[in-house]
Amino acid sequence: MEQQTKIETFDIEQPIKQYKQNSKSFGDLTVIFIFETICTGLFSYGIICSQGSDIMISCYFFAALFISCRFTGGHVNPAVSFSFYCDDTINSWTLRVYWLAQFCGAIGGAWIAYLILGELGSPSIQILTLEWMLADLVAEATGTCLFVLFIHIQCHENTRITDNDVAGLGLMALALLFARVFTFHSGGVVNPAMGVGLELFHAFWDNDTSRLNNFWVYLFSPLLGGYVAQLFYNSVYVPLRV
Repeated sequence: MEQQTKIETFDIEQPIKQYKQNSKSFGDLTVIFIFETICTGLFSYGIICSQGSDIMISCYFFAALFISCRFTGGHVNPAVSFSFYCDDTINSWTLRVYWLAQFCGAIGGAWIAYLILGELGSPSIQILTLEWMLADLVAEATGTCLFVLFIHIQCHENTRITDNDVAGLGLMALALLFARVFTFHSGGVVNPAMGVGLELFHAFWDNDTSRLNNFWVYLFSPLLGGYVAQLFYNSVYVPLRV
């Protein structure tokens, strides 16, 4: 009876169980693509609308999670998807669908924001000194690691902090808020789709490809942070909880 009750409730753990390493049908991948694209686009739009407000960015992130988590697990971040791939939660084909949807959503959200608001917005690293570059790399990797680690803790049933699903989503949005505090040096992106997608749209719309000189910081640092997060969760955090 207890398991039956869990299946019927709005359980954020359910999508993670649903998208395990088993092969996906075309319909499953289509649902993932559609909802990840829409919700990542919503988040991208929200980032531009927020004018840099950490609270507003977290609110848009909560909205994107709330809409997508039932259908896709609510990633809206390539670093999160990569971390769950390294965790053997999703397979390589599903990871590609997530990534394609997330980057398309980020660019699409930027385009819609420009059409509605007439505004362009994207992070960009212009300073080329080694010290600043290392600081940005470390900041993005550290902030993403802490953010994704909290997602692992909350999304796995044996370590989750709360069984209230809406409260769990709220805690994830709060985790993003704190992760941005750690990454103020680099603009607090912690999301390759936002860092690269928004930069691409901004650069090509303004015909200013110099904005892309250091885009790799926003691409590889969060992915490294996501990898370290799942490694720490499985190798250190879970054994300590046993």
